Amino acid sequence: MKTAILFFVLLLLFLPVRGQSVVPAWEEYIGAQVESNGMSEEEGAELRERWTALSADPLDLNSLTAADLEEFPFLNEYQIHHFFLYRHAHPDGFESIWVLKEINGWDPYVCSLLWPMVTVQQKPVPLAASLRSALSQARHEVSAVADAVLQRQDGYRPDARHPYRGAPWGGGLRWSYATAHRFSLGLTAAKDRGEPAFNSFNKGFDSYSAHLFVEGRGALRAVALGDYRVGMGYGLLINQSAFMGMAYADPRGGAKLRRAFTYAEDNFLRGAAASLNEGRWSLTAFFSRKGVDATVTDDGAIRSFYQTGLHRTDAELARRHAAVTTTSGASAGYRGERLRLGLNILHVHWGGRRLLRATGTKGIASLTDLERISHLSADYSYLFGGGEAEAFGELARASNGAVGLIQGVRYSHRLAGNYMLVGRYLQEDYWSHYTGAYAHYSRPGNEWGLMGKAQWTLRGRWMLRAFADYYGSFVPRYNRRENTEAVSWTVEGEKATAPFSWSCRLRGLADRDYRRCVALRLRGRYAFDNGWGLTASAQIARNQSYDSSADAWQAATGGKSLALRADYRGAKLLRVWSVDAAAFDTDAFADRLYEAVYNPRYAYASAYFYGRGVRLGVFVRLAPIVHIEVESRLHHLLRRDAETIGTDGELIRGQARTQLFVTVRYR
Repeated sequence: MKTAILFFVLLLLFLPVRGQSVVPAWEEYIGAQVESNGMSEEEGAELRERWTALSADPLDLNSLTAADLEEFPFLNEYQIHHFFLYRHAHPDGFESIWVLKEINGWDPYVCSLLWPMVTVQQKPVPLAASLRSALSQARHEVSAVADAVLQRQDGYRPDARHPYRGAPWGGGLRWSYATAHRFSLGLTAAKDRGEPAFNSFNKGFDSYSAHLFVEGRGALRAVALGDYRVGMGYGLLINQSAFMGMAYADPRGGAKLRRAFTYAEDNFLRGAAASLNEGRWSLTAFFSRKGVDATVTDDGAIRSFYQTGLHRTDAELARRHAAVTTTSGASAGYRGERLRLGLNILHVHWGGRRLLRATGTKGIASLTDLERISHLSADYSYLFGGGEAEAFGELARASNGAVGLIQGVRYSHRLAGNYMLVGRYLQEDYWSHYTGAYAHYSRPGNEWGLMGKAQWTLRGRWMLRAFADYYGSFVPRYNRRENTEAVSWTVEGEKATAPFSWSCRLRGLADRDYRRCVALRLRGRYAFDNGWGLTASAQIARNQSYDSSADAWQAATGGKSLALRADYRGAKLLRVWSVDAAAFDTDAFADRLYEAVYNPRYAYASAYFYGRGVRLGVFVRLAPIVHIEVESRLHHLLRRDAETIGTDGELIRGQARTQLFVTVRYR
């Protein structure tokens, strides 16, 4: 603890004393979502990239569409509905972006998130010329990223049991020619640490990704070639394009296409897709054929899939693209002023190979020896009254006869707050190859549950959130021996006033005969007028695990941490300077604690720590010359309670782990 505080204080002495810019509210929003598992690090990075581009080329409030607003996960259907009611009631259009705060349901926090990404144009661009206008504003961007652990890890030792076949550095290259929200052409090449590249095992990078994505406003709504993401309904079939973390996201149905511009090797399709629109009707269709990592038996059957994307050892290299997943689907939709309907179909097969057992299941006859699986679903949403109330849901049926159902209601009021109640019933033999459902388990199937959440905006810039989910399984999931029956809950309050803001979050889980825990986090931030701010965060957690052999609960374990961060934002040479220090003391890996930090590869990374020690970090973003931006983070972990850090090939024989990230970007 003393080491972390001393490091933090010394680095504060070197902080710049002048600045000109402020942290956008949406950056803090992304960081909070990543840290709370509301979205992945990869999703957070893509969102930050898209919103940064929109800040430079904002949307026009007088011409944007419902689809444009649906791209923002912090907006719900009530707010979107009242946005268009307000615009229709004012034929002359918006005169200023500040008018947003006059719309029902648009509280100051939501407005602060959206304001940097919207504008008001005096002369709207004709739709026929909008794509040509967008292409005239396209720009090139090239970036290179690299990272390395400075200590030697066991996977690189000559006597390693499973040696890594590549160098101890990871990295990638990205090129794009794109506009903020209409056109994107991109190429990505990457390798992880330990993966072979440019040697006898691999003549190039480990993975490549390319895409062409065009959005229109006529009959041809969107076209995607190469790598793309698709979502239909509320995720019972497939959802790669919307953020549906239950505690924080508002679910939104319908069919959606998005580009996939990513270093990751999973959670996207590879092929072609198109979306057509005629009046209130729409049609989306897609086809994909993509190599996937898998363990294949001698007779050609698929034993299991692997989604880590790592190809370092001989065993991992043998699994690389050992199988092919072919996916096709379509969605027909209708959208009226209040009613939205969708009919969706999805078909998946593995090129004649059998899947011995569906991922995450065991002992279910209809989900063994699968050669293909198909799904059909219908989703809907309906707004009542003035848009204050909404009913929504999706009913799906798989080709094995299993049924899945998600049904929810939502109520929003400018003064009374926002409320949501969602039930789901997914039979034990319901299963989808793809993840992203609006349910406790991201991969839909074998689940029942009832979730409720509420949010209130109070006087004095107070915001209070509450979330509870009672859920379970019909048969044991994954490696558990018994059915799941659990309650998870969160209560969170925050007050955002200039220059000081603070929040308090209490989370808990009670999983019958398995685990129960509770965690408290306090966080405060002070923003100075000269461009820099200070953040302090304290956490404490308590856990208990159930010992089934002794039929008793084990002794309680827990952990605590204190994290401090100072960050500065300038407008010229030094764009961002951040130093952070965290001291932690936890009893076991199950007691690990999370804290979001800046990261050049993902913008925000949700780093976790366990054991007893300190974590120190420095992040800097520079613009040394015009069009060039350099980001770097040095991350140092010191463990006091162990002689090694990590496991298997990542094992370090020592108490310290230092990692360096560097990104160079040309715009």
